[in-house]
Parts: sequence; C-alpha cells; structure tokens
Amino acid sequence: MLVDDSSTDSPSGLLGLRSRMHFSGRLDVSTRGQQWSLYLYMGRLIWATGGPHPRRRWHRYLTQHCPHLSPNLLTLPPSDENPCQDYDALAVLVKRQQISPEHAVAVIRSTVIDVLFDIIQQEETKPVAFRSDASAMLEASLALLNAEQLLAEVQQQWNTWRSLGLADHSPNLAPVLRNPKQLPEYAPEKVYKMLVSLVDGRRTLRDLAMLMKQDLIQMTRVLVPLYRKGLIGLTKIPDLPPPGASRSSSTPISDTSDPPISGAPVSGIVPSLPLTGSNQAPVVACIDDSLRECQIMERILTEAGYQFVGVQDSVQAIPTLIEKKPGLIFLDLVMPIANGYEICAQIRRVSTFKDVPIVILTSNDGIIDRVRAKFVGSSGFLAKPVDADRVLAIARKMLPILD
Repeated sequence: MLVDDSSTDSPSGLLGLRSRMHFSGRLDVSTRGQQWSLYLYMGRLIWATGGPHPRRRWHRYLTQHCPHLSPNLLTLPPSDENPCQDYDALAVLVKRQQISPEHAVAVIRSTVIDVLFDIIQQEETKPVAFRSDASAMLEASLALLNAEQLLAEVQQQWNTWRSLGLADHSPNLAPVLRNPKQLPEYAPEKVYKMLVSLVDGRRTLRDLAMLMKQDLIQMTRVLVPLYRKGLIGLTKIPDLPPPGASRSSSTPISDTSDPPISGAPVSGIVPSLPLTGSNQAPVVACIDDSLRECQIMERILTEAGYQFVGVQDSVQAIPTLIEKKPGLIFLDLVMPIANGYEICAQIRRVSTFKDVPIVILTSNDGIIDRVRAKFVGSSGFLAKPVDADRVLAIARKMLPILD
C-alpha cells in the first residue's frame, strides 16, 4: 500500500519524519531534485539509501570499516528494480565470512546517520514530501537500529551544525582553498599542513573527516573561521563514477557465485615473467595505470632477481596487494578513479602494510606533493620517467635480496 503525504512541519520538520517511521516497509522522503529511502521493520531502521552521493558514501564507509576490501569491486550496477545493491552486497559478504556482522552493522549505522542528517537538513529548510510503501521489505535484516536513538543523535549533530552558521551548507560540499598564500597567517601549522595536503576540491567534508579519523563536526568547526575569512570555499562535486572494471573482472556478488579462485588471472594485473632464481625472492609491486610503465618496471626488477606484480587498475590495488604481500610498493601519483594519495592512505589502513615502504612515482615533484605524500604515509619519491639505477637503488636499500 502506497501512502503519499507532505510535510508542513517546518522548521521542526523532524516531527514529520519521526511520526512516519513506526511501520514496516520503505519510507521515501523527497524534495526538489533529491530523494532518500529508509527501510524499516516495526519502527526499527534496517538500511537507508539515496541522496546526492550514494556511491561516495558506500566507498567512504566500506573503506573506513572494512579496509581490506575494495569498495569499487563490490558495487553492483545501478538498477531501478533493486536500489539496495550495496546492502545486498553486505549480506553476501557476511554470509561468505569475508566481513564480520559487526563490520556490516558499522557500515549500516554510518550510512543511516548520514541519510538521516541530510533528510533533517532538508526538512528544516525546504518543503518535504513523504511516501510510504509497506510492501517494500528487505529480505535480509543485518541490523535493527533503534530509530528514536539515532534520530536524537542526529538531531544533536544538526543543532550543532546549525549553530555554526551552516544550516544552508551540506556536509556533502567539498572545501577548496581560495587564498593558500594567506593561510599561514590564520591557520596553525598542523591545520595548514592538513589543508595543503588534503583540501583539493575533490573530497567532501564527510570524506575529509573519515580520512583524518575525526568527527565531522569537530573538523568542520576548525574550518569555519577560515571559510568566513574567504580562505576556504565550499563547492558541489559529483558522485564518484562507476567502477571502470567490467563485471568479469570484479568480485562477483551473488549467493550462487563462487568466491574468486586464489591465483586466477585478474584483468588489470600485469603477469610477471618466470623467475630464474628462487621463489623466495622478495616481491615488488607497481601500481600504475600505464601498461608500458609496468612493463618497464617489470623488466628492471625481474632481471635483478626480484619477483614482480603490476597492477594497472587502481580499484584492484588493495585485493592484489593482500594476495601477493609485496615487501615494497611503487605507486603512480596520477591515475583515474583514485589517485596515488588516496590509494596510499588506503594501503596504510591495512595492518599488513603498516610498515611496508611505499614509493610515489611522479613527474611533478613539488613541495606540496611531498607534504601530501608524507601526510598519507609514503616512504619517498621517484621521478618519472623511471631510471633503472634509481629503481634498483631503492629496491636494494628497502628490500635487499639475501644470498
């Protein structure tokens, strides 16, 4: 049964949302140009989706709570028939024991909080329409979250956000530097380093908070004075693009499909040449979207006795590294979908690679690049085009071959 209604509860629009959540099914909340969906069971929240950045949100919280997984490989193609592909993916991952139920609940809770915040912000500032569908039920229930508790938590966040003068500014906006030369006059050194290394107009406030492992409100509170002085701007950015890998090269997500076979060829990975030496030779990885660059690095390293694994597709970087366990990683700075800084930060979140050397490959070796690379945990730089002597000098220093 479909029920349409309109909220007239502004500016206390939360009352409109709260009064409509005590049922089982899907609650659609829409305003001009945007729609969100809440999935409920007897007044408990199961899942939430929609809004301007569903893929970015999925990528953010899967990266935060399940860093050993690649979010792009686990996102199914969009489908009007099933708007909850990401939730279904979580259910399958739990079933396969690739993530724990606790990790799935953490992803769900973070997602629901973001959606509730966006809905409350809309209700407080714009007319909102509701539509409930009791027949739209999710089959799997990974979590039954207390709606009243979450609403109270999000309402407190919203009150603080509004008190900062940001009622008309969404946390889905991306900060961008306006006058970087004046920043040192107004920003402490630690804040300045953070800004020049991470604020590039391509990450939302929420993305930055996750990357910095800080609370969104606390981080934004630091930026507000700089925003008011015109040193930082806030701009709209699009959602992340669909993953470039085809379904055939992605991790399949369905109850009937078999898990990927260890050691099977994967699209985007450059196979290494057979080694003439021992299989115990150290493994060196190179993540670069250029096939030619990977082949050059492969020739240099394998001829020197190292094992080599090349990754051309950035979304396959983490799964491949976990499988191959290299002792040294060369990482290209400029790649589609995710750049070298983002990949480096993701690699460092995996405990196995906490201390593994990561050398950035770049043709733009500026001071800001070095600061940013240091901030996300890189071990050094190597200028492109690569030189064999320099590559081997780094390899022998960081990963010597034992006789």
